[in-house]
Amino acid sequence: MCIVVGATIVFIVKYSKKDKVDTVRLTPGMTEGTGLSVESDLPASSSEAAPTETPAATPTDTPTPSPTLSPTPTNTSTPTPTPKPEKLKSLSGYDPGDTISSDKIDRDNLSQYFTSSEIVEGDSVYNRIYGKSYVSNSNIGLSDLRYLKMLHINFNGDYQVGEMIVNKSVAGEVLEIFEILCAEGYQIYSMYLIDNFWSGDAATSDWYSIDANNTSAFCYREATGSSNLSKHALGRAIDINPQQNPYVTYTDGKAKYSHDNAADYVYDRSSSKAHEITTSDRAYELFTSYGWTWGGSWNSPKDYQHFQKS
Repeated sequence: MCIVVGATIVFIVKYSKKDKVDTVRLTPGMTEGTGLSVESDLPASSSEAAPTETPAATPTDTPTPSPTLSPTPTNTSTPTPTPKPEKLKSLSGYDPGDTISSDKIDRDNLSQYFTSSEIVEGDSVYNRIYGKSYVSNSNIGLSDLRYLKMLHINFNGDYQVGEMIVNKSVAGEVLEIFEILCAEGYQIYSMYLIDNFWSGDAATSDWYSIDANNTSAFCYREATGSSNLSKHALGRAIDINPQQNPYVTYTDGKAKYSHDNAADYVYDRSSSKAHEITTSDRAYELFTSYGWTWGGSWNSPKDYQHFQKS
């Protein structure tokens, strides 16, 4: 049912719950097509419809992500450079026959490895040679001799310590010659005093030294096949690589020599063989430039290992 109150139409609506009555007012301009029905199952409401409340979203317990940590920089250490081996200042502490690594050799100052010293009665060299390669005599005294300590390149291409005794009058030039040979890579098998091969007398000890392909100089003895003193007895002769440069006597085209290991170097003396001394060999060139004589130039015998100076 409806009634008119002033300009307002008032509907009185009855719904089914215990016949309670609500009043709905229509304001001017409203029509009956409001969608309201006379009979409604809706519960009673206030005169103005309450807005529908949208339930607030329940916050989820999503954990706040932890901030990404920047990686801690590692302390990259600067690699320590490998120290270069210290160059040797001398051969002090090295014995004849010792080999020395090439990176220890100061090639710009090779002369510091080529030294000459006097031989004094009672010192270590004197004790090695007295009664062996050196005996008391009227031809040469200790003061006339010098002990040389030198580097040389061995047959393996390594630096090796060598030693030699020569007359003091030629000591300087011998050092110069062997320093040049060393600098140029000239190979010498070994270089020991002949006393390292001592067998009781000078002649046989010289034989053992030669058989071992040892380069040597001083030995107070007579010349081979002669009663005269050898230039070796005066420290004025040097034998170099005697296996490849043997002492040979040729008779009717046949060779006579003492050391079987020299057989390959008796007949064919071509410079194509390693360590052979010929007139194109560097040792020959140097020694002869200092006024030394080469035994390979003799008619007979031929002493290819031998250099001497009068």
